[in-house]
Amino acid sequence: MIKTLMVIAVVALAMAAGHLLIDEKGYVLIAFNDTTIEGTIVAFVILLFMALIGAWLASKLLALVWQIYRKTTGHFGNKKRAKSQQALNQAFWGMLNDDAYAVKSAFAKSNAPIQWQDQQHALQAKAALQSGDQAGALQHLQAMSDEGQAQVPKLWLKANQTEQALALLSQPMQQKKPSAAAVSSYLDGLLQEQKLAEVVETLSSKYKQLDLTETYWQGFFKRFFNLAQQDATDYLSQLPKTVQAHAQQPYLQTMASQGQLAKIHDVLAKLLKKGQYHQLASVLAHAKGSDTKLTQAIQNNLKKQEQNSELLFCLACMANAEGDFELAAKIFASLPEQDWQPIWVEPALHSFERTGQYQRAYQLARHQW
Repeated sequence: MIKTLMVIAVVALAMAAGHLLIDEKGYVLIAFNDTTIEGTIVAFVILLFMALIGAWLASKLLALVWQIYRKTTGHFGNKKRAKSQQALNQAFWGMLNDDAYAVKSAFAKSNAPIQWQDQQHALQAKAALQSGDQAGALQHLQAMSDEGQAQVPKLWLKANQTEQALALLSQPMQQKKPSAAAVSSYLDGLLQEQKLAEVVETLSSKYKQLDLTETYWQGFFKRFFNLAQQDATDYLSQLPKTVQAHAQQPYLQTMASQGQLAKIHDVLAKLLKKGQYHQLASVLAHAKGSDTKLTQAIQNNLKKQEQNSELLFCLACMANAEGDFELAAKIFASLPEQDWQPIWVEPALHSFERTGQYQRAYQLARHQW
């Protein structure tokens, strides 16, 4: 730009100097409609030179203003992006610590970056559910894109939107090998809708995709058999053998709690015969009703192992189930403190309360097992 102006200036000066050297000022006439401008070449050259200098200065000023504007907007834009990223980070850390308040406060003044909007709504929905705000959770879930909604079926389930969750999972479940998360969420949805036959069907066809913890299986089948009630035995028989191994203990506990010890007598007797006292105790802790043969079998085993705490606990549970709370309380009170297990507490509390031993029940309830 500067070189161009210099060339024009040199040419203009040469033109003006030429006329001065020959003592000829020259004459310039510009006529436009009714307007006429007259002057010498020297005067017009000077005006042209000044105009060029003015244009150059104006261009420099505009460039400076534009540069300042770009830097200013970039600064505020970067600051806004930094705040958005910081809010997202704080929300993630809050969710990892199960701190719903931290998630809410993180997004109170700043939203997550645009590309993370679905994740923000998902975090806010989970925080709302942790706070018991199902309406707020549903609002955030509905604000997500269709693709984002399909990624959080468990949140839909927790928001009591089971139909929506199952609809979102229907397509992944049609795949030959759906993910473990999709299958487990689908099973939870079916169970929530009490579609037990479909639960069995899904487990039969998709159980190989599942790799869940024993704790999950125990909780899942406990809910399943509590809903199944009279059909529990039929449903258990329809499950694949691999799945039956996970379902067996919750099934036995459910049957025992429903007073159907006669139906599971053979299985319990087998546990007793094999010396699997821990498994037997975990079932009889829920027992209601009576099973005289099983009680006698436990007593016979105690003749050989008088100090076996788990066998004593089983006998106390049978006494509880038969309504002999005095005997049950006496046995529970005799159990060594170092042998106590968390699952033993509830049956013992029941017998102590039924026999009026409230001080003993209070001490037992306060103990951290």
